[in-house]
Amino acid sequence: MIQFKVSAPGKVILFGEHAVVYGKTAVAASVDLRTVLNFAELPETEQIVKICFPKVNLFINVPLQQIQNFFFINKDVEHVENYEAFYNKVKEFVSIISYANPQQRLSLEAFFYLFIYITQKEEIEVKPFQVHLNTELGIGSGLGSSSSFAVCLAACFLHWSRLQKDIYKILDFSILDTISKYALNCEKIMHGNPSGIDNSVCTYGSIIEFKKDDYVKPISNVHALKILLVDTRVNRSTKALVERLLELKHRYPVIIDLIMSSIDNISKEVIKIIEKLKTVSTDDEYFLEGYRQLMILINMNQGLLATCQVSHPSLDRICAEAQNYALAAKLTGAGGGGHAYILLLPDTQPETIASISRKLIADGFTVKLTTLGGPGVQIN
Repeated sequence: MIQFKVSAPGKVILFGEHAVVYGKTAVAASVDLRTVLNFAELPETEQIVKICFPKVNLFINVPLQQIQNFFFINKDVEHVENYEAFYNKVKEFVSIISYANPQQRLSLEAFFYLFIYITQKEEIEVKPFQVHLNTELGIGSGLGSSSSFAVCLAACFLHWSRLQKDIYKILDFSILDTISKYALNCEKIMHGNPSGIDNSVCTYGSIIEFKKDDYVKPISNVHALKILLVDTRVNRSTKALVERLLELKHRYPVIIDLIMSSIDNISKEVIKIIEKLKTVSTDDEYFLEGYRQLMILINMNQGLLATCQVSHPSLDRICAEAQNYALAAKLTGAGGGGHAYILLLPDTQPETIASISRKLIADGFTVKLTTLGGPGVQIN
């Protein structure tokens, strides 16, 4: 019987959040916190789909016959291509399964959306199976937990279909592209109109240059960047923050357009620096200088986002604390709370990291030391 493991990273937007909504350049990176999915076929005698999502406290068995009767009696591949109609059918099915809260409902909708969609597109022979999926990422924390979830599921069902056909090819760019597209469709369930940056980073890993509806360019072979990831523990609504900025743009179009263009230019400058850092050794004098330039651009980007009223007093405190240690920090994601990151220099001493971490924890934040730019989705 087939069994395997899939994992996908979370993401941090380094530069360009909010501006990316208006067609500007953004820079994002995979973060070394992963979602892990274990897949195993079950004996034919079991005739269930077993779903275990500990992060949302969801453990259910769905009879295979119930799924077959609802989705596969009249196979209709055209139907799955009509997003609204197909998603409504998935919602109808999930409504008859027991769940306790909105997080469980969304998890089930995403699961069945991808399972049925990929089953029909890739012609999977449906058998009893179990999926156990857990994550190191906080849910709704702006670190791409829903994309990491969707990428794991998309990779899982695509890989299952390929193993059934005795295809054992490695994850090349075309397969990754398919996984990313499947995950983006699923992301609409969670976020309505996602930009595509989250699923791209969770699929390809590394550092990514991104422009909505235009291109995704992975920047591979970069030196590992170390950051402190700081959780403000302040909840916020991405939708509300995006709408607040849109309102500002309507009121002051010339000013906000100039700010968005400035953020775009910062992202482009960052890409030049990262590309140059790839070409020099760690003992080259430019290596440290490149990091210092990145820190200047971090401060600039944060200042522009604060001007757009998407920062928060907790984020401002983190940025000020970083500057006390001659480091630079900015919000990542929508702002208004959520996470900030502090870029560490290659020669930042462990005592300095421990000292700033203690200070931030004393202020009520949680702090993780992590690495950016690691691998994307992986199958073992």
